[in-house]
Amino acid sequence: MLLTLTTSCVFGQDNVDKKKMIGFGCYYAGQPTKTVEEVTELLLKKKYKKISDLLKSGHGGEKFLATVSLEKLAALGQYELSDNEKELINKIKTSGDKVSVCSGCTYFDKVSLKEMFSEDNFLGSNWWIEKILNPNDKTIQN
Repeated sequence: MLLTLTTSCVFGQDNVDKKKMIGFGCYYAGQPTKTVEEVTELLLKKKYKKISDLLKSGHGGEKFLATVSLEKLAALGQYELSDNEKELINKIKTSGDKVSVCSGCTYFDKVSLKEMFSEDNFLGSNWWIEKILNPNDKTIQN
């Protein structure tokens, strides 16, 4: 049984960049990736300018998380997107740049930013941002 679990948790990881991977519940323990943890910390500290700077990052995962974060903050009236940020976000949402992603211990892949934004709540991104920005909301499922 342990051999089967170990095998299933490493299968399919060869094509992904583990250092730049994004996911909200990866591997057997269901933990967020380092990139998700870093952006979460910026959100909790309300370092929105630093999040905005990630829109220009060479790291697709950071661009994805920055876009999700800033759009949600804007929708809540907690942040006003500049015209430049809106333009960058539009480019990001249609980009073919690939991002390494994970979910659980069996899903590891490289997906384009365009594909990520074509699916509502990609890998649980809505759940993640809602949980960070509304920590006392009891309607959010853990």
